[in-house]
Amino acid sequence: MTQPPQPTAPLIELIFDQLAAADGVPVETAELVLAALTGDDDLTAALAGTPTRLALRSPTGDGPAERIWLKSVTVAGFRGVGPERTLQIDPGPGLTLVVGRNGSGKSSFAEAVEFALTGDSARWADKTSVWRTGWRNLHNPDPCWVGVELRADGVATSTRVHRAWPVGAELTDAEVTVTSAQGRHAGLSELGLARPLELYRPFLTAAELGKLAAGTQSQLFDALFAILGLDALTDADQRLLRAARPHDTTIKEVRAQRAALVEALSGVADDRARRTAALLGGRGAVDLAAVSAILDEPDEASNGPTVMLCRELAAFAPPPVDEVIRLAGQLRDAEAEAQRYDGGRSRAALRSAELLRLALEHHEDEGDGSCPVCATGTLDGGWRAAATEALTELRQRSVAAQTAATRLTALLRQTHHLIDDLVVPDGPGTEPSVEALRDAVAALWRVPGEPAELADHLAARYPAVVTAADAARAYAEGFLRQRDTGWRAAVAGVREWVAAAGEMPKREATLSRLKTARAWLKDASTKIRNERVAPFAGHSQRIWAQLRQESNVELGAMTLEGANTRRRVVFPVSVDGADNGTALGVMSQGEMQALGLATFLPRSCAPESPFRFIVVDDPVQSMDPSKVDGLARVLAELAEQRQVVVFTHDTRLPDAVGRLDLGRARIIEVTRAERSVVTLRPGSDPVTRYLDDAYALARNEEITAEVRGPVVAELCRSAVEASCHRAVWRNRVARGVPHADIEKAIEDASRRVTTTVALAVFDDAEKGGDVLGWLSRRHGRRAVNAYQACREGVHGANLADLPGLVADARLLAAVLS
Repeated sequence: MTQPPQPTAPLIELIFDQLAAADGVPVETAELVLAALTGDDDLTAALAGTPTRLALRSPTGDGPAERIWLKSVTVAGFRGVGPERTLQIDPGPGLTLVVGRNGSGKSSFAEAVEFALTGDSARWADKTSVWRTGWRNLHNPDPCWVGVELRADGVATSTRVHRAWPVGAELTDAEVTVTSAQGRHAGLSELGLARPLELYRPFLTAAELGKLAAGTQSQLFDALFAILGLDALTDADQRLLRAARPHDTTIKEVRAQRAALVEALSGVADDRARRTAALLGGRGAVDLAAVSAILDEPDEASNGPTVMLCRELAAFAPPPVDEVIRLAGQLRDAEAEAQRYDGGRSRAALRSAELLRLALEHHEDEGDGSCPVCATGTLDGGWRAAATEALTELRQRSVAAQTAATRLTALLRQTHHLIDDLVVPDGPGTEPSVEALRDAVAALWRVPGEPAELADHLAARYPAVVTAADAARAYAEGFLRQRDTGWRAAVAGVREWVAAAGEMPKREATLSRLKTARAWLKDASTKIRNERVAPFAGHSQRIWAQLRQESNVELGAMTLEGANTRRRVVFPVSVDGADNGTALGVMSQGEMQALGLATFLPRSCAPESPFRFIVVDDPVQSMDPSKVDGLARVLAELAEQRQVVVFTHDTRLPDAVGRLDLGRARIIEVTRAERSVVTLRPGSDPVTRYLDDAYALARNEEITAEVRGPVVAELCRSAVEASCHRAVWRNRVARGVPHADIEKAIEDASRRVTTTVALAVFDDAEKGGDVLGWLSRRHGRRAVNAYQACREGVHGANLADLPGLVADARLLAAVLS
């Protein structure tokens, strides 16, 4: 039997064990490896030498522990199913075959399972948008919904997933409802099922089978890597790589800049540049202290008064003219606003406001009465209303006046600071542009006292300052260019390099630590990967051994090879015992289909998966009869522990399950009538169908016995022949007879009932004359009567007891199968 892989130890425990068992692994390497496995924050802390959390966890340990079975799938208005139909499935181990011709609607149920649970379908992944437009049933587009009922061991309440589309909704706009014993949920992620669905994918289509084996090796690699819990190793390696990249880049840049600086300094006619280039151009480490000392040497030859003046002038940058003109305009506006609220009047308004406030308080306390100030007026309700309004107006006027005064004061201060900060550097020389700048600034310093006059003065005088500053700066820069050897320009670059080079030892040490940790993790990952993939590879080989049947291709142990863009799954094969490289170059389409199944089934049967069901749609495509037999055996063995649901239009699979006597499989037949009305009914094997039809006709007295008799006999004969065919297949397949030879033997014997029965009983169609005696000796008169009726009744023999004939034919079919 093809036993599935056993559960594996958590990845983090294996890493701990390897680190503990390894000799000579530095503590800092172990810390980096463990920190990289837990996250970016821990890795950053480990590199910095600060404490880490090391919150270790298994990456695949977030799923539920229950064993989950599929109980039913319901479809309405979706794909090929119109009115609502429910496919009931026994929630436990067993094989269910859902059979129907192409277009019957059976695949709509398979797609509904996947779509309900994941919100998408791998079958549609590579299809065009036109393909996706046909998801809503044409005859019954509303209501449109799919639903899945799941049953977990030990939980009485089912988990139901309902995905519905309102009228006009797009495929991606389904409304999802999930209910379980815990209540309603936003999605399956709340039940811990989203990640297991991604990892173990308990459904597969024929299109996926081809892609798994041939088209998408990197995707298959990633899928197996994740199932095995190895994606945490990739994540850890990527963290180490990301942490190392900036150090590696900086180290390379500093080394490249060193050579570039040497070349640049060689063109500078300065002794300091020559000495610095000599230090940088030597072999080995650079004496950074010596380089810094040269950079700090006084620039005596270039520090004359005129040079110093020009350097200051080159840095002299007054504010732009438009900014100062804008300041002058703001100053005028503020002065006008302040004048609108005369200072004296605003102070009087404040005093009046205070008097009114006190009078209102007096009225509040004493009530109506004469004015305590003038003793002639009256303070009453009318006065109070007028006084309140006047107080509000006075306060507003006072606040506005204070605001205007404050703004004017701030702008005056800003203007004076602007003018005071314009100081022309002192120095020798009578260069006209420098003198013009001094004159312009001196003229600007003669500020008038009134704000409006100051604004006009600023607008009139400041543009000349900027013009003169531009001319003086141009003169200074030209003067400095004539006298510059290039040393000053080079100094900034050298200083920056010295600062970066000072960090090099620390960066190199960190990079070395990270590379050591990556190297150790790579070796450990290879070992763990080989150990973990071995059970899956063994399971695939055992499945392939069943599926290959008469194929001369032998599958070796599947391995995971490469990394990054070169990652792939390798299937080594031999043909007739000779090594022939990998599977992809030598297999037929049917063998590739079988290889896909051998790869998929171990993945879906991973012991860590909570799903105990497997849904496979159309797995028989391109398979010859021998591989169909092998597939039947594989599915039957898996069904001993798993719930296996297979959708197929190919009747060879249910026939193989029946004639190979692989245990009872439940068969459901799907038919589709007009307007997408789908019918689900229990199916049966050919022998049972023929006999049931014969019995129904035998009991129908509305038809004369003369008409019924030959038809009933023909149906009984078909049942007996089908029983014989099953026996021939079972016996000869067990002996290793090629399928083509079995088919030819059955075809040759099918000319008469006698030869067909002889082939089943004696494995020799030429022994037809011995059949009657064998039946009489072994099984008595009833078997003989049925045998003779099947031979003679179809030719018009008088068959009086038709129900009895059917009963005898059941006995004969049973003894022959």
